[in-house]
Amino acid sequence: MQTKVKRRPFGNTGLMVSEVALGAMNLRMLKDSDQARALVHYVLDQGVNLIDTARAYNGVTQSGEPLESEQIVGQVLRSRTDIDEPIVIVTKGHAYTPEGFDEDFSASMKALGVEKRGGKLYIGQVEIKLVYFFHGIKQDRWQPMVETNVIEYAKKRQAAGDFTYLGFSAHYGDGEQIKAAIDTGAMQVVELPYNVYNRSIGEDGAFDALSYAHAHGLAIVNMKCFNGNGMVPATKIIQEVCNIGHGDMLRFSLSNPNISCVDAGARYIEEFQADIDASLLEPLTAQERQALKDKADRVSGLFTDICRECMHCLEKFECPQGIHFPTILGIHARYSMAKALGVDAQAYRKQYQELSGPLADACVGCGGCSAWCEYHLDIPAMMQKALADLDE
Repeated sequence: MQTKVKRRPFGNTGLMVSEVALGAMNLRMLKDSDQARALVHYVLDQGVNLIDTARAYNGVTQSGEPLESEQIVGQVLRSRTDIDEPIVIVTKGHAYTPEGFDEDFSASMKALGVEKRGGKLYIGQVEIKLVYFFHGIKQDRWQPMVETNVIEYAKKRQAAGDFTYLGFSAHYGDGEQIKAAIDTGAMQVVELPYNVYNRSIGEDGAFDALSYAHAHGLAIVNMKCFNGNGMVPATKIIQEVCNIGHGDMLRFSLSNPNISCVDAGARYIEEFQADIDASLLEPLTAQERQALKDKADRVSGLFTDICRECMHCLEKFECPQGIHFPTILGIHARYSMAKALGVDAQAYRKQYQELSGPLADACVGCGGCSAWCEYHLDIPAMMQKALADLDE
């Protein structure tokens, strides 16, 4: 495909991938499936050759239509007859035993519409390179992986040609499991969070997971380059103290030489085009990179232990009280930021009080949600704090 998007080596795989990839998690947040398909078509039209999805990226669109990210990606690729190179598809499953692996993998292949033909993998007429991840490894998930030897099982599925590359995703605070997974020698790809506001999984952490993975030949997909879905409204609060723009955040991540591509979870064509435009600018100099770090560090503490509204918890957990706690905690995060910066925070209290559905006082503290938080947040305790701050 012709493309203006810059490309980089995808670890030691021999592939070259676009510096900006589509993170398809947010397709479920769009108006409807037509809008979701239009975005995926646009991304492919720009020459982007990596799309990142997952079995759990399901939801209900703004119009009330159920939507599965994998299905949308598969539908778009099956409709294309003009793509003349393999497309890298990353998908993931929350399964950490061989039995669970089979179940999640089979469901993903059905949703995407993957077929094996002549020793290669296809979706429709488009050849794909399929990357399959263990989704969000951390201590309580790594233990059954070791006990059931699921990685060796996955390697057999890979050797049989069921997928092309094996990998995993992980989050802040999971350095021990990240290192252990890399040290198995079985992984070719990893997806990790890294951004100008939080470099703890990179050069500023006790363990530089990005450098370690790169040194071991793994391709690195950078997620949370923009610090999560909650970053857009948060930017409006902190702009007087720290006016780092969306494009600056993208360029900062791309300036890390260990990163293969940035996983941009854009919701709209205009957003994704802005990401491409930023990626085409000259690379940041060392001085520009340090200046952004210094500026970000003025407010980075405000992003500690807050809900990023990534919605990962709701992919596997449904609150028995019917509380949409990411929305409540997102509002509370912005309330807390505003208070810390001396900005009028009353609008966030009003926004909370006008929410429909159960509010923070309905939380019974069962803790079932916390088990699925990728950032190890104590959600019940945070709900109590939100109640104290936001309820009249």
